[in-house]
Formats: sequence, structure tokens, C-alpha cells
Amino acid sequence: MNIIKRLTAMTSLTVCLGVLSPTTIVFAKTNSTNDSHIMKSKDPEQTTHAIGFAANTPASQPDNQEVNIIFGNSLLQQGDSGEAVVRLQNELKQLGYYGGDVDGVIGDQTIDAIDTYQSDHKSADDGIVGSDTKTVLYTVYRHTDEAKENQERLVEIKVQEKKEAKERARKAAEDKAKKIAEEAARKAAKAAAEKAAERAKADAAKKPQVSKTAYKPANTQPAPNTQSGQSITVEATSYSLGGRTATGIDFSSNPNARVIAVDPRVIPLGARVMIPGYGVYIAGDTGGAIKGNRIDVHFASRDQALNFGRRTMTITVLQ
Repeated sequence: MNIIKRLTAMTSLTVCLGVLSPTTIVFAKTNSTNDSHIMKSKDPEQTTHAIGFAANTPASQPDNQEVNIIFGNSLLQQGDSGEAVVRLQNELKQLGYYGGDVDGVIGDQTIDAIDTYQSDHKSADDGIVGSDTKTVLYTVYRHTDEAKENQERLVEIKVQEKKEAKERARKAAEDKAKKIAEEAARKAAKAAAEKAAERAKADAAKKPQVSKTAYKPANTQPAPNTQSGQSITVEATSYSLGGRTATGIDFSSNPNARVIAVDPRVIPLGARVMIPGYGVYIAGDTGGAIKGNRIDVHFASRDQALNFGRRTMTITVLQ
């Protein structure tokens, strides 16, 4: 809440409750021309009195703004109404000059009270309440216990508002710092993701492309036995299996691989072997039952293996 509004509200309450004792309120004689306002009508015998809350405060007097906060600075005349009139009537009532209802309207009875008060204090008999009178009222009021309590309360309000402003500023700074950190983290994550994508793309470009091709023998027709080598008579059987051989040949991906299982003590693994009527095979596998002069020929299908059966033949281990 605005400090000036609070001060005005508390002061209005103070005046309305009558804390300004009639024995302590002193009205000063008003000699300034700004305090003399008589509203004359067309009827020479009728004079309308005005109550002026002037803004001219001598430099030696209390702060003009503080006085106006307490007692106002607007010009009031007969027939006007409002909170300022209520405060005026309450003051005059506390001083014993006004006995009517505090209705907030300047009527004849209020004007009579003002005239009587100024007459008693040898003020100009013109029904005006000027800056000098307001200054005296303020000087008396600010030395009362109520005013001191209000001032202390205002100090507390100022301290509290300063703390609240400081807390709001701190929270705003924290929120701003948090947003900046979150934005920085988001940008860093985005930059890292983009960098990783670029690195993956570059690695993919450097990696050689490997295409899968099925195993295809260079020559599927039996070649004439024109190559020289060591001839061995063996007992030959056949098999058709998947998986990998003892030397790593993958039958699953290359079912037509021309491989025979051998006893490595008789035919070295990796040797090229000519089988009459079937062509050249690779000694690329072994078997628990393949011992001595025995070989096991691999076929792509079970039917082919069964068709080969078991037979004795002379093979040639090529050089």
C-alpha cells in the first residue's frame, strides 16, 4: 500500500475519533491574502463564505506536503461536501465550536462555527481556514502520542516495503539466472546433438561399403583331371549342415560352399582337393569320425548328400 495513502487514512481516523483535544488545538490568525476568500452573490446582503486549504506554507514552517497530506489543499465553500468537510467539522466539534451533526456538508451551522472561532481568536471574520491555521494544527498534531505511533508505524511500513522490494528483486534475479542457465543448457544439448550427428555422418562416409554376395563357385562343372598333385584313395561320405566349419566357413550364408571335412594329418586344412566328377573342393572342415583316409563331402541339400551316399574313390590333393 502506498505510504502517503496509509498516512492519510490513519490521520483521517485520528481526527474523526477526536484525538486532537480541544485544549491542545491552537488556531493562528490568518493575515495572508490567500486566506481571504469571500464569495459574494448578486444579492448585496448575502455573502457566501469559503474555507480555503491553501498551499502557501512559509519556509520556516513544517513541510508543505506533510501539512497538505493531513489537512488537504483544496478550496472549500458553502455547500461543498466530502471527507475534508467531515474532518473540519470534527475539529470544530472537538474545540467546542460546532454542535451540529458531522454530515460532511458545509451549511450555515458550520459557517457560524468557523466565524465564531475566528472571532474568538481575533482572526479576520471571513470564515476562512488558511495555511497558517493548518500549520498550527499540524504542529500540535505531530507532537501527540498518536502521531508518534503513526510515524513509527510508517517507519515499519517503509522498512517492510523495502524488504519486500529487495526480496522481489532477488527472486526476479534468480528467475532470470535460472532461465539463462536453462537456455544455455538447451543450446549446449542441441549443439552436442548436432555435432554427434555430423560426426556419425562423417564416420559413415569414411566406412567402406560392404555388399553381401552369395557364394558362387567359379566353375560348377567338373574339371578334367589335368592338374598335378598327390593322389589318395579314400572312403568318401557326405553331409548337409548349417553353421560354421572348423576354419570359419559360414554354411548359413554360403550353403553352396564346396568344402570337405578331412583328417588334417592326412590332408592339410586349406588344401585344394580334386574329387572326380565333382570338381575342386577346399579341405575346410573336420569331424570326429573323419580319421585317416576318409573325407566327408558337403552338399547344399540333404537330397544331394543322400544321393552321393558312401563310396571309395581316388582324390588328388592339388599343389
